[in-house]
Amino acid sequence: MGTIFRKELADHFSSTRFLITFALILMVAVVTTFIAGSHLRQALEGVAKPSHVFLLLFTTAGQFFSLVQFIAFFGPLIGILLGFDAINRERNDNTLSKLIAQPIFRDAVINGKFLAGATMIALMLGSVVLLISGLGLVTIGVVPGGDEAGRLLVYLVVSIAYVAFWMGLAILFSILFRSLA
Repeated sequence: MGTIFRKELADHFSSTRFLITFALILMVAVVTTFIAGSHLRQALEGVAKPSHVFLLLFTTAGQFFSLVQFIAFFGPLIGILLGFDAINRERNDNTLSKLIAQPIFRDAVINGKFLAGATMIALMLGSVVLLISGLGLVTIGVVPGGDEAGRLLVYLVVSIAYVAFWMGLAILFSILFRSLA
């Protein structure tokens, strides 16, 4: 399973689909952070620091989505995008029969593909949260407390599980249906 995991991880890193998806997510995160940061900075001028200001970067929606809304709406699409052709692609390229002919269990193939996709989701969402946190530190100048960091970590884990669920569902349908169309 480790070999399949590494192969799929390398395939994800080198695919243009992943790179375009990741670039779009990063652009949305940067724009959202600057919009939310400017709104928060204007709202907090002359006001004593309220509690949990740092978390407002992730939940405040201005003219655009907040990160929470973005993951709730586009998370399933990202998961489906990463998993919809996981098995079909191998079947259509005639590499699945060669792969299964090796002394590898079938469930190891599926689990390796799922774990590689879940790792990509974790890297993608983790880097977006770190990017927003860094830009938030620069934009509003508020350092998060331990409570805020803990809540953000719990939210990140739940978001990874949420998007990975949709990717797992897409892999299941990739197994069940023979063609992409």
